[in-house]
Amino acid sequence: MSSTLTVVLWNVQWRAPVTAAGQTIRRLIAAQNPDLVCLTESHCDALDRPHMITSDPDYGAPTPSATRRKVVLWSRQSWSAVDALGDPHLPGGRFLRGVTATPLGALAVLGICIPWSHAGVTTGRRDRTPWQQHDAYLDGLASIVRRDPPVENTILLGDFNQALPRTRAPKTSHEALTALLEPHLSVATTGTVPGLVYPAIDHLAHSRDLEAIAVKPLANHDDQGARLSDHVGLVVTLRRRRG
Repeated sequence: MSSTLTVVLWNVQWRAPVTAAGQTIRRLIAAQNPDLVCLTESHCDALDRPHMITSDPDYGAPTPSATRRKVVLWSRQSWSAVDALGDPHLPGGRFLRGVTATPLGALAVLGICIPWSHAGVTTGRRDRTPWQQHDAYLDGLASIVRRDPPVENTILLGDFNQALPRTRAPKTSHEALTALLEPHLSVATTGTVPGLVYPAIDHLAHSRDLEAIAVKPLANHDDQGARLSDHVGLVVTLRRRRG
């Protein structure tokens, strides 16, 4: 069994695989030779099947494309125990859980896309206040964590829409996020990731039987300087905790 696990996570800003940006993103991901991939704001055909699962297509906003999904998970191996609901209190279409074999053994993988601060305020239904959808999601996610504590063999990753440590999020929102992560999960992507000049808002948290040994960014522009996404991709290498 290999001693390490390579994970790619990236909010790809709805770049479809048929576009030039989408093709470049696919090549950049493939070049990392990942074992697991989590894409947010992507498409259900973004990566090669068969070992890909997606969140529910209805995330509460009009969509110009039937293939859009808030969360896409890919693995080298098949998935079991797939859950695209999570908790009735979660804003829909933004959660995905599955269990898959990895070089570190079977892992539960929870892909999330927490609403940004103005979800439902300036977009979608436009009947929410700032951070309302974000906080509602954290409340639902906390229910999942309380019901099934991630004490081992678990990865939680995706677009958190908060920097860790806190930068601009309200203190209450930040405290809600950190409270659900503790005491069972460590965040591999906290602080400033080497190679980035600003903190990430896409994160990977893992149960404490695992540890991160490397985190690096993937450029969000192509060789000609054209932007691929408004988020930078991240590559995280994990292993079993030693000692």
